[in-house]
Amino acid sequence: MTVREAAERLGLTPVAVRHQISTGSLSATKRGRDWWIDRRRVERRARQEISKGRPLSPPLAWGILLAASGEEQAANELAGRYRSRMRAWLAEHPLAEYAPQLRARAELEELDAHPAELPRILARPDVLATGASAARQIGLVGEPDHIEIYAPKAHRPQVLKEHALRVSESGPVRIRWIDDGVWSMLPRRSREAPRAAVLVDLLESDDPRARREAARALRP
Repeated sequence: MTVREAAERLGLTPVAVRHQISTGSLSATKRGRDWWIDRRRVERRARQEISKGRPLSPPLAWGILLAASGEEQAANELAGRYRSRMRAWLAEHPLAEYAPQLRARAELEELDAHPAELPRILARPDVLATGASAARQIGLVGEPDHIEIYAPKAHRPQVLKEHALRVSESGPVRIRWIDDGVWSMLPRRSREAPRAAVLVDLLESDDPRARREAARALRP
């Protein structure tokens, strides 16, 4: 995309887009005198930044996702004294529309890795599969070209070192780093994230079918 096309998609001015490029918050490639931006990157940014209200705190966001997944006890423990607010929010806000308010649940990082490392990363005991890596929860089958996981933020140096991961704008590994206090309270009886978290992550997928099926599964 050109700068002007990206600006129109993001609802910004071209000057604002160039500022994001100059600060490194939006990756772009210069060809001659013009900047070009990866279309998938712009579309993903647009989906993530359509927000209705301020983001909820990580404990409250995870409480909502756990409650929506039927994990009542863990949801109440995470929400703590805000459990009544958690219930009210969930009753009044359809997840398919208000998922952006839950974006503080984790910090997304994309990384490059050797293809042989992908199954090894998924097999780690300190990760939970999500998004495309857990899409069979809603009947989506096939081998995605990337993996998506949740992992505790404190383990980041170890994970990157053991699997020779490198930060990359379009790498095949997407890790959502979770605050360590929240991670310690998440149920991990299976190797996958709670169902509502998987669906919310699929809403940010590059695959329109995955986004559509996740939105359908999130409707009451």
